[in-house]
Amino acid sequence: MDNRNTQVLESAREILKAYGYFIDNLWHVDDIHFLCEQKGLAKISHSEAMEVFIIVSEQFDGDVGISWPQLEKALVHYLRRRELLKGSFIRDYSE
Repeated sequence: MDNRNTQVLESAREILKAYGYFIDNLWHVDDIHFLCEQKGLAKISHSEAMEVFIIVSEQFDGDVGISWPQLEKALVHYLRRRELLKGSFIRDYSE
């Protein structure tokens, strides 16, 4: 990340903190890419990684929060759903 982007990110964090948001634990699409790499999975796009974050937010448990196991669970869920949809698409159009 270049210096300008770092400055923008830090400014945004300060604004959010000023309005009472706890933002010390931000996740990034690179975290999802890291999981893919660690699990030997094909790298997914940034937009697909954002879909994983949507799944995380849909399955959010306030008692647990968001951590690596939740991200991994959401990634597996996303990949399974993607494969099911791809299989359905191929089956529907191959007949």
